[in-house]
Amino acid sequence: MTGPVVAGLGCVLIVLALVDAAVTALSVVTGTGPVTGRVARGVWRALRAVHTRTRGTGGLLKWSGTCTLLVTFLAWTVLLWVGWWLVFTAQEAAVVSSRTSVPADAWTRVYYAGYTVFTLGTGDYVPGTTWARVATPVASLSGLFLVTLSLTYVVQVVQAVVHKRAFAEQVHALGRDAAHIVATGWTGSGFSSMFNQHLVSLTEPLLRMGEQHLAYPVVHYFHSTVPTKAPAVALAVLDDTLLLLDAGADPRARPDPAATAPLVAALDQVLDTLRGQFFRRADRERPAPPLSVLGRAGIPTVDEERYAAAVRRHARRRRTVRGFLYSDGWREDSERS
Repeated sequence: MTGPVVAGLGCVLIVLALVDAAVTALSVVTGTGPVTGRVARGVWRALRAVHTRTRGTGGLLKWSGTCTLLVTFLAWTVLLWVGWWLVFTAQEAAVVSSRTSVPADAWTRVYYAGYTVFTLGTGDYVPGTTWARVATPVASLSGLFLVTLSLTYVVQVVQAVVHKRAFAEQVHALGRDAAHIVATGWTGSGFSSMFNQHLVSLTEPLLRMGEQHLAYPVVHYFHSTVPTKAPAVALAVLDDTLLLLDAGADPRARPDPAATAPLVAALDQVLDTLRGQFFRRADRERPAPPLSVLGRAGIPTVDEERYAAAVRRHARRRRTVRGFLYSDGWREDSERS
């Protein structure tokens, strides 16, 4: 290839690396750039495949988020490094020895591009042409830009991961499952005002978790092997709880609609957001918790036929919840990843 073509190809790789990093780290709309999205999905699918073949042993998925971040940063680094190597390879005299002024060979230009991008400044090789003298500080600036964006992205992702696990723990703090949650909230004559407040307090962190997944999709690939820290399991428990409260309990015994209605709406919104980005609905809905759960807690219930009809109306959402569980490496029937 001719020099201009090589330089042009290098510039394309440089722009791709910087734009992808900028979109991934700073955009709250598209979530990831074209490279990062494909890398994240590829790493996750590979780890899921190994996880499935080993029957879920070894806790492999708990490293999925870390691996995705590392491979993403590696992809940005390689694109930027190769791009600048091509730029400095486009002309023979672009890089020369500082002592002999002899043009550098191909591998030396790899070395020069690397230490220029990462601002090591060793100085044993120097730019040999005017345009190379201009390109060298630009390469250093691009490297600084990429490192800064990477650090910013890591901080944002860590905060989002901590938040989603805290949300899961908040749900499980109410009870280990839907039966325990509704039984704990029942006072014998109605659901306590404190129980209503707990439901209200879940709405904001649930919506925030959905937005963080949309803004930083790599957050989805941070898998927790502990059910109480897994958002997918928490959403399944929350969906079961809301189904029992809104469809199974007698209307006169149900908690305040002002507490449950916003939470139901938030759950639907988050599931729709995640489904469009990370997974598909399952072919079949999750089994509904039996109505007897409420009866054992002393909570008045509707009749079985009315409850079954309500369960059928919620089948679409329960298929979505099952799809989310599967996408996160969980099988809700065994509650194991």
